[in-house]
Amino acid sequence: MIGCLQNLKIRVKLYILIGVALFGMFMIGGMSFYLMGEMNEMTSDITTSWLPSIDTARELNTAIANIRMNELQFLTADSEDVAETSLQYLHSEMDNMDSLLAAYGELIDEEERNFYENALNYWTQYKELDEEIIALTEQDRAEDARAILDGECEVIFQNLNSIFEEIITYNTEGSDEATEESSILYETATSLMTAVIIAILIMGVIFSFVIVRLIRNPISEIENAAIKMAEGDLDARISYTAKDELGVLAAQVRRLIQKLQVIMDDEDKFLAKMAEGDFTVDSVCEDEYTGGFHPLLVSFRDIAEKLNDTMMQISQSSSRVAIEAEQVSNGAQALAQGATEQAGSVQELAATINEISNKVKQNAENARQANETAGSVSAKMNASNEKMQQMMQAMEDISDCSSEIGKIIKTIEDIAFQTNILALNAAVEAARAGTAGKGFAVVAEEVRSLASKSAEASKNTAVLIENSLRAVKNGTQIAGETAQSLHQAVNDVNEMTDIIGQISEASSTQAASISQVMTGIDQISSVVQTNAATAEESAAASEELSTQSQLMKSLVSRFKLKESSLTQHYEI
Repeated sequence: MIGCLQNLKIRVKLYILIGVALFGMFMIGGMSFYLMGEMNEMTSDITTSWLPSIDTARELNTAIANIRMNELQFLTADSEDVAETSLQYLHSEMDNMDSLLAAYGELIDEEERNFYENALNYWTQYKELDEEIIALTEQDRAEDARAILDGECEVIFQNLNSIFEEIITYNTEGSDEATEESSILYETATSLMTAVIIAILIMGVIFSFVIVRLIRNPISEIENAAIKMAEGDLDARISYTAKDELGVLAAQVRRLIQKLQVIMDDEDKFLAKMAEGDFTVDSVCEDEYTGGFHPLLVSFRDIAEKLNDTMMQISQSSSRVAIEAEQVSNGAQALAQGATEQAGSVQELAATINEISNKVKQNAENARQANETAGSVSAKMNASNEKMQQMMQAMEDISDCSSEIGKIIKTIEDIAFQTNILALNAAVEAARAGTAGKGFAVVAEEVRSLASKSAEASKNTAVLIENSLRAVKNGTQIAGETAQSLHQAVNDVNEMTDIIGQISEASSTQAASISQVMTGIDQISSVVQTNAATAEESAAASEELSTQSQLMKSLVSRFKLKESSLTQHYEI
């Protein structure tokens, strides 16, 4: 059996294991549903038939007892209220008795029908006797009613109690039998289910152990082989040879190990030859480099080819380096001599430019001083121009004041004229007055004389003021022309100051530029001297390079090389 399972596919093995588990679950589930149905039927029979019949029989027994008690209270009532209340309770219990009998009639089976019919017959007789008792009581025949109650009614009551007790006993026994059958069924189901579960578990464990072992053993063997391969051990062995997926995987891993062994041996030989300096080596098992291994062979061939070409180029380059190193040495010697001569010329040029720099710096200083002097003159001219403007303003103020004085003199002349007229009028009045007006005539004459003198003086003052106004006007015109000339002179001085400032700034810039030129010439001189020393060192290094190239050519000659298209192209 194990041999047959071993050759099955892994998915088939797993399907078998899952099928066993599903089969066990189906068996357990089916049995559970069947046994639960049986138990449910028994429980339903107990709850819907046996127990309701027992409860109804007990209620019937209680109801008939209540009827007897209410009948006795009705017969022995000492008042109408008590009798009426007892009668109401009696009717209610009678109705309840009818309802309970009807309910019990729906629960009975064939075996209980005899109980039901006897109880119904006795109850019908009892109701008729009860009506007779009530009628006798209402007719005040209580003793006759009590005789019926204690006689015939008592017998029927006892019969009914017996029937009800038999009903209770019958249903109780039936319920106990059903409960016992349910318990037996439960125990049987439990035992059967336990046996089935144990059997299924045993089968599941056996199948699981077998299938897991069939899968685990080859996987462990392949895993160990893979670990050894990862650690570089290609001597791993896999003995699993089944026809399932793991057997195919094991066969492919064995094939991979064999291929890796062949390839590794070929690479060892490949690298050993290259280590000995033989770059003409090639693979002896090219057919094994298939798939992803082929780029490995291509890479090894490329390495050998590139190293071969590199060595060939180094060999050829070393010969050229030796020849060109000698040429570089001769050129370096000539360069050193020329650099020495350039250093002398650069020093003479530096001395000449240094002298020019000193002259330019002196010119820049003189230009700076002239700029400062021109700035001072410009400031003074601006101050004089402001003073001239102030004088012209004063001349205009004098002219305005002279005009005001002319107006005042005109007013004085008017006053003198009026005074003269008044004096004449006063003289005329004095003449009219005769002797009494002589004194007043003398005063009027003096006033008129004074008015004449005032008029004369105002005329002279007016002439002087006109002359002053004419002189002020001429002075104002001359001052304006002078201010204009002075303003033009100030503008010219400002322009001259700007020009001198530009000259000073240009001289400073030239001095700075010449200083930079001096710095550059010093750097050139230093570089020329360094070039001379470097040329001498280059000559010595070229001789050493020639020696090393000969040594490198000697070392390359130890390798065994082959011609290639790259080398031929390089030689061309």
